[in-house]
Amino acid sequence: MTQTYQFKVALNTRRDLWRCIEIKSDQTLRDFDYILRDVFHHDHDDHLSEFFRGRPWHSEGFGEITPAGEGKGADKQISTLGLSTGDRMMYVYDFGDDIQHNVTLEKITGLKKGVEYPRVIAKNKPKYRNCEKCLNHGKKRRAVWLCFSHVEEKELLLCHKCLYKECDDCYCRKIVY
Repeated sequence: MTQTYQFKVALNTRRDLWRCIEIKSDQTLRDFDYILRDVFHHDHDDHLSEFFRGRPWHSEGFGEITPAGEGKGADKQISTLGLSTGDRMMYVYDFGDDIQHNVTLEKITGLKKGVEYPRVIAKNKPKYRNCEKCLNHGKKRRAVWLCFSHVEEKELLLCHKCLYKECDDCYCRKIVY
């Protein structure tokens, strides 16, 4: 019988940044990986990922997942992981940067009719920050990019408009709220 698994997933370095995800028991770690890449703004075109039963690199993983949705862990169904309510896992995105996420199984319930899974059912209340360049001009716009400016040699919080005006040669990443 197909069930729904409800997980709370939080960034290890920012536990106030979390998402609550529902996924069907017959869906795979590939499906789980795909939605986590979406909701945490991780790249779909680059970097391996993996789910671990315990501490990453110190415990057995379920197998890596490639950006193309392939790999040893990709086809493992959620129901085959042997999880019970309260169990914890770790999800690691990008083995070089080692971006770790705490994954807790909150509950297992029945399916809801007319619902597409996996899906986000709750998330943290965002703590928005303002674009630094706009603030310098007396305007308040939400920052959506964190950029390392080679010119100013510091990180800048920028709105979308200022990103294209200010950053020609910056390393930028989208801010997750």
